Amino acid sequence: MSNHSKAILVVIVSGLIWSFGPLVVKNMTDPKIYQLPYLVIRGLTVTIIISCYLLINEGFPFLKKIIRIDQTTAIGGMCLTTAFLGFIYSISYTTAAVTLFMLALMPFLASIIAYIFLSEKISIQNLISMLIALIGTIIMVYASSFSGSIFGLVMGFISSLGFAAFSVTLRSKSDFKKFYILVYGGIFCAVISLTLMIIQDQSFFIPLKNIFLSIGHGTIVATGLILFSIGSKQLLSGELTMLSLLEVVGGIFWAWLPILGINEVPSINTIIGGVVICIAIAMNSYRFDKKRLENLIR
Repeated sequence: MSNHSKAILVVIVSGLIWSFGPLVVKNMTDPKIYQLPYLVIRGLTVTIIISCYLLINEGFPFLKKIIRIDQTTAIGGMCLTTAFLGFIYSISYTTAAVTLFMLALMPFLASIIAYIFLSEKISIQNLISMLIALIGTIIMVYASSFSGSIFGLVMGFISSLGFAAFSVTLRSKSDFKKFYILVYGGIFCAVISLTLMIIQDQSFFIPLKNIFLSIGHGTIVATGLILFSIGSKQLLSGELTMLSLLEVVGGIFWAWLPILGINEVPSINTIIGGVVICIAIAMNSYRFDKKRLENLIR
């Protein structure tokens, strides 16, 4: 396999791992009440796991490096935190259809940001794949309820924009330097969530079940972020976010799988839209090679 193909496979796996996240949230006790403490624990879990990964690969010198935070790392960490917070508030104040539609804009937003700051150009193949994925998302949310507050819609867009910008910051870093963005993303998420709890005078109590689920979700997020960051070296920003849309399709499948206990049966529109998104991801993953095509014809 070429490095490009390996990167595609790694990012696809990261999306599949992330797809278990909604399943965790659906098993929480009163998730709307315990949003902020859940984010504090999840952020700390992400920080600890990524730090362990850096410790294994770089040794104790990483402790000195992590103190020397640069501008790109700080921006990337804040963008990731924005994505975390925006998603939680969006899904809480509006319907899943609205949030899903906002997330489908990620590849376009990432491509625009990367073009402005990194001079990355998007190919016709990638653009067509993005448009097909957007159509697939529209099919999925068609006839769904688009009710909810403007605040929820705005937060969904902010979440999408945050993850797109985070993906671009990964592209601007090399080797293990990009993983420091993940560490600070977890730290910022925990600190900001804790600050909001104090401002809102919210209790620090959280059911034991939710603590374990938050740690589990943090592990899922951290594992996916590690793979996503590894793949970012070989893929453009638009491609990265495009491939991560498999999280949406996988999340719907796990919620339906009877053995996992949620038993949410998807509508025919959801199934068709999911298939269209998978086709778009497959199109985006295939690297057109004129010489290879000529050899096949011969």
